[in-house]
Parts: sequence; C-alpha cells; structure tokens
Amino acid sequence: MVNQYKENSVDCVAFSTEFSNRHSWKHHNSNRNAYKRIILIGVVIIILIIISIALTIFANMDILSSLRITFGSLYVLLLPGFILSYIFFPKTKEFDEKESHKGSIDWIERIALSFALSIAIVPLVVFYLNLIGIKINLLNSFLTILGIIVVSISILVYKYKQHKSFGYAILL
Repeated sequence: MVNQYKENSVDCVAFSTEFSNRHSWKHHNSNRNAYKRIILIGVVIIILIIISIALTIFANMDILSSLRITFGSLYVLLLPGFILSYIFFPKTKEFDEKESHKGSIDWIERIALSFALSIAIVPLVVFYLNLIGIKINLLNSFLTILGIIVVSISILVYKYKQHKSFGYAILL
C-alpha cells in the first residue's frame, strides 16, 4: 500500500512538473508573440507616417491632409473588415503550418479578406443610412464605421465569453 502511494505521488509530481513546464513555455511564447505584435504595430505606424511625409512632399499638400488620407484609408479600407474576419475565422495559422484547422486562415488571406469585407460592408451601410435620411458627410461616415467596429468587437467579446467556458479561446 505504501509502495503504491509512493508510485502515485511520483507520477503526480512528474505530471505537475511536466504541466508547469508546458504552461510556462506557453506563457513565455505568448509574451514573445505579444512583443512581436507590438513591434509590428510600431513598424506599420512608422511606415504610414513615412507614406504621409512622401505624400506631403510629392503631392504638394499639408501634413495634416496627408496624415488624414493615409490613416483614414487604413480606417476605412482595412480595420472594419479585419475585425469582421475574426468573427468568421477566429484562428490565425502561421505561415509554416502545413495542416489547416477548422476556422483558421493565414495572415495573407486575412488581410485580403479584410479589404474585401471592408469594401463590401462600409459602402452598403453608408448607402442604406443615406436612404433612411442620414446625410453622407465626414462625421456621419466616421461614426458609421466606428459603429461597425464596435458592433464587431462586441460580437467577438460575446463569442469569446461563450467559448471560454468550453476551454476555447479566440486569439487576436
């Protein structure tokens, strides 16, 4: 009986050590991915600022107009579709993964789908809001796109909370 207890405790210790090693590796890996994402966002912002400066120099416009064009294009043409793509395909697979998982697309597909969804959704929503009497201007367009983004994020949060109880997480 004592021998069996020692074997079980050794198995339990081995299991807990293996679990903690895997858990700490995942935690370390998620920190590394977070740093990569922060660096990527910084690089994208720097590239957009460089594009804005190039527009200022070559198109003879002021810096605020070129910043508005550059960041506004990103806001209108990419952001709503990017968030919507996570509703339909919650997982992103890496480039080197050979096997495809259900509901996963890679980054190139996600960016292409983001442009397509944004180009499809934003004009339709603005058009239908114009039909019900809301005029198309800068503020209304901005608020409409912001509404699309907020509704999409709330759907993502709802899906995350619904699947979190089942051990499934949507990773952004």
